Amino acid sequence: TDFDAVVIGAGVLGCNAAWHLQERGCRVLVLDEARGPATRTTRAAAGFVCLFSTIHRQEWGQTEWLMQDYGIEFYSRLSQSTGKDFAFHRSGIAYLYLTEQGWTDIQPCIATASAYGTPLEVLTSHRAQTILPQVAFDTTVGIIFDSRSLRLRAADAIPALAAQVEQRGGEIRYDVKVDGFALEGGRVSGVRTTEDVVAGECVVVAAGAWSRPLLAPLVCLPGEPTIVARYTTRPLPGVDEHLPMLMFSDSVHRFFIREERGGLLIGGADLQPLPADRAINATAPPHGIDGLPHDHAYRMREHLRKVEHVLPLLRQADIEQTDAGLPVYTEDRRFVADSIPGVEGLYALAACNEAGVTHGPALGRHLAELIVDGDTRLPRSRYAIDRF
Repeated sequence: TDFDAVVIGAGVLGCNAAWHLQERGCRVLVLDEARGPATRTTRAAAGFVCLFSTIHRQEWGQTEWLMQDYGIEFYSRLSQSTGKDFAFHRSGIAYLYLTEQGWTDIQPCIATASAYGTPLEVLTSHRAQTILPQVAFDTTVGIIFDSRSLRLRAADAIPALAAQVEQRGGEIRYDVKVDGFALEGGRVSGVRTTEDVVAGECVVVAAGAWSRPLLAPLVCLPGEPTIVARYTTRPLPGVDEHLPMLMFSDSVHRFFIREERGGLLIGGADLQPLPADRAINATAPPHGIDGLPHDHAYRMREHLRKVEHVLPLLRQADIEQTDAGLPVYTEDRRFVADSIPGVEGLYALAACNEAGVTHGPALGRHLAELIVDGDTRLPRSRYAIDRF
């Protein structure tokens, strides 16, 4: 065959899988139905690359911390090696707590995360004024700052990664619709497109919300697609690239905020489900993301008024642009990176849990190790398809 590996999907997971397979000497082909890389859910990613374990998500432990640590290292190298401007900044992240209960509950997590190696600092009023002059410190119960975490613009960073895959001899074909798989004697021999069959020694399905229907004839992939939307503001006074990423960690909406082109990018949890006639069918998601509703972003603008006293510049944070995506969530908030049972050579890299940018490099490396080496440094069972 012409290719050792065919990767379906040129988003954050697919491009990371392709890059790491190349690192192990594989001849790689990436196929995507869109007209370029990172044009669907990855385009709407917030771009946080953080040591999230226990502090942001208690479901993530030391294994995920090691993945997050690798993600920081990987994107730092990518920024240096490509020279591309993808809004890469080591701005750090501040977790804001507004209730005594939230602050009390997070204390054991601070100890655990610090033991992992997260450089956490509980800010004093003086330090907060230096690091976060935009925040009214006295309106918070406590603020934790992690100086090592970074941010980037995923819609630019992943195309830079895709370009590097091509520069290293990989091939990426866009406007290609994959209909299924070529199977011979219990193993995969390639993929079927609307035009022909593309042969490959192995196939990696990393097509986001569209992975599940593609694999449906062979396996029920865990995870449910969820509509999320973010919005960006116009440039605002007092906002520049040095503003740390912000998490309102004990807010019911878990707002997250970062600088974007001199303004703010804002998102968070949405407690209001879509009406039944607009809910997402996991087995038949919409063709693309352009028609997704952006209601979430407009509700977020109204919810933000509850914390304007903490971050007064939010009073000026009206919507200039919205974007939406379809991240896939699993019940345990862990990812899927595994071989497909009963089909040799077929693999899935899926269920980003709205954290694909941070964990994508380590997930790509994990799958490449599984395919080429047959063994992985991360526990394989943790991201197995059949763990549910």
